Amino acid sequence: MKSMSVFVDTTAWVTIIDKNNDYHKEVVNYFNYLLGNKITIVTNNVIIDETINYIKMEFGIEKAKKFNEIINESIINVKLRMDWISRRERRIALNSFLKDKTSGLDLRYSFISATLKKKKIDIIFTLDDKLKIFELPIMPQKK
Repeated sequence: MKSMSVFVDTTAWVTIIDKNNDYHKEVVNYFNYLLGNKITIVTNNVIIDETINYIKMEFGIEKAKKFNEIINESIINVKLRMDWISRRERRIALNSFLKDKTSGLDLRYSFISATLKKKKIDIIFTLDDKLKIFELPIMPQKK
């Protein structure tokens, strides 16, 4: 039987770091729930790169380095599954993005879509309401 899998988006990673975010406590509690219940936690290299960039710009280089270290340790300890967007997947996502005339979504959503399909994700861990487009449950539920 396949264990439940959760995709972690940039907004969740950043909210875990940002103690001043209104959702910080709720997001940290949900992340701890995931860790404590042996749920498969998945993200991709594009999301991690975007998160590191955001953390460096908003909180400084030391926090960005620390976040990167934690991610690398989590991958080694098998607590986090990293989906690497391949050249082929990148080309497909980019072509899809360039053909899309209606959604108004950024390129990052095409990369997220690639991971959601490939890894058969059950839930998206995000605070980004635009990810509802993928018709998967979104956690945590916003108030």
